[in-house]
Amino acid sequence: MELIRKLRSPENKRVLQAIEELRVRGWLEDGSLDGVLLCHVHMERADLFNANLCNVDLHQAHLEYANLSMANLKKVKLSRANLQGANLSGADLRETDLFKANLKDALNLTDDQLSQAKRIYGAVMPDGTTYDGRYNLEGDFEFAKWGQVDTDDPKAMAYFYGVSLETYLRGQGIKVEETIEAE
Repeated sequence: MELIRKLRSPENKRVLQAIEELRVRGWLEDGSLDGVLLCHVHMERADLFNANLCNVDLHQAHLEYANLSMANLKKVKLSRANLQGANLSGADLRETDLFKANLKDALNLTDDQLSQAKRIYGAVMPDGTTYDGRYNLEGDFEFAKWGQVDTDDPKAMAYFYGVSLETYLRGQGIKVEETIEAE
């Protein structure tokens, strides 16, 4: 499809034109893009409001300052994607892979949305910090187990996430004093 080829263009202007064509034809919202490979696409500042991108592979996509509000991002692969400054208001992130994604300064992104993702390991969070494991996501645990990390050991998990033990425990809702008393 010609529009898919345009979406894969390294020129942001062509990509934005393709997105608008898809919207005009109704294909941006109707699920026509389900399962499409769009790795490394340049969708900076794209208006993807209400887009149905379910199952789309957006690995390493450039989505800086894109409007993804109300977008269906269910099961989307956004690993290593740059979502800096993107608007994610009401976006469906169920089972979305955000492995090492850049979410710095992302707008309207809630804990509820993030807690429904599949994996967030290594992601930069909206406040600029590294994800600390606070949502206990299935995909993060699978990745840790694959790396032979003892998921029941808070010290091992803190090391896995690359955060201090105190930060990890705080993310788990455990007070540091409680762990000292338990030892």
